[in-house]
Amino acid sequence: VVVGEFNAGKSAFIKALLGARVLEEGVTPTTSRVGILQHGSEVARRTRPDGIEETTAPAEALRALAIVDTPGTNAVLREHEALTRDFLPRADLVLFVTSADRPYTESERAFLEAIRQWGKKVVLVLNKADLLETPEDVAKVVAFVREQAGKTLGAPPEVFALSAREAQRSREQGDEAGLERSGLPA
Repeated sequence: VVVGEFNAGKSAFIKALLGARVLEEGVTPTTSRVGILQHGSEVARRTRPDGIEETTAPAEALRALAIVDTPGTNAVLREHEALTRDFLPRADLVLFVTSADRPYTESERAFLEAIRQWGKKVVLVLNKADLLETPEDVAKVVAFVREQAGKTLGAPPEVFALSAREAQRSREQGDEAGLERSGLPA
């Protein structure tokens, strides 16, 4: 399950991970319901009776797992956060996306505290790392996020820095060096 605040780049991260533009993204909250992405021969969407949006896509990664996209937390649309909180207990793994331009906010800390209470394995993704000036700045922000999240979770989590947009562009252009620079392969 992919979670994080609105506009942290959750949908962009999922698209980069899949190598396919199957989700809507924008500068305002765009994901309004829980969405499950599964493997299928073509991109298709349907809304299940329980309100969950099911999307199939011919992405290789989806052969082995399903990815759950959730509405952003800490948005003015509080019902979006409620949808995310209600779905999280079903997660096998939580990919928590935070943004390099506002890493580890108080609302993220509070949300991670709830995840800790459910006993879920958490991996943090520091998205938008391309906004930082130098590799040293990226390393400092990663260390900060790891330390602060570790205090909340009781142990320092894995933190991966990346630029989902750079990864997406690089995949579309067949630019392996750009993909490596994006941080996605790690």
